[in-house]
Amino acid sequence: MGKAVVKENSSRVERAGITIWRQVSDALTEDIASGTFAAGERLPSSESLAARFGVNRHTVLKAIAQLEAEGYLRIERARGAYAVVNPIELRLGARSWFEQNLRDGNRTPSRKLIAMEKVRASLEIATALQIKPGSPVLFVTLLGEADGFPVNYNYNYFPTKRMPGLEEAFESIGKEPTEDFSFGKIFKSIGVKDFRRKTIRIRARPPSREEATHLKMPISAYILLTEVVQVDSKDTPLVYAETCYSAGRVSLLVDI
Repeated sequence: MGKAVVKENSSRVERAGITIWRQVSDALTEDIASGTFAAGERLPSSESLAARFGVNRHTVLKAIAQLEAEGYLRIERARGAYAVVNPIELRLGARSWFEQNLRDGNRTPSRKLIAMEKVRASLEIATALQIKPGSPVLFVTLLGEADGFPVNYNYNYFPTKRMPGLEEAFESIGKEPTEDFSFGKIFKSIGVKDFRRKTIRIRARPPSREEATHLKMPISAYILLTEVVQVDSKDTPLVYAETCYSAGRVSLLVDI
């Protein structure tokens, strides 16, 4: 069950430069992601886990504290037990949106504006947005949260000439997490009344260090990456977006 961990009594050797408590954390993360520990199931005691991995209890407690911070576990202190947090299912369809997904699951959505800058469109971005390479685009990075915990890290490219007033619309939401955000509101504020997803591509890859930090996930785990083009009622591209999700924390359901 789970991958092996280097024992502490062997000169505190680290596997591939990874500290022992992180090896324990990664092994438990794999157990959670694979379903070895079902959603809501209590984990074995710290003493049992210490025996399983051949480490001391302090190392296990450090690993568990990290998993709580990353959202894989919740700690029920009164009972002294650790339960797996239920994974989040998100629907991806022409008009299935992040905020409504979470509200349907009785979770509170919020967004945080991480960064915004004007850049020149690469060939890939320009092709997706149907503009000339090198054209100006507004590059917006957002962090999506559920009940205050990170769910996705989102890169957005908007054709600035096609969407005047968009930068000011994003500036108005500020830099603090807000529940009062949706792309529908942003688009409506600049005169776009209808929009939908036109294409969705999903793939997996390791996270960058920045992505792992913002998503509070192990750098050794994988992310699910969605590449989406959204269009208006005339089929004109409005945004090309790449969204990162922790693969062990989220499942994606594509509506057809």
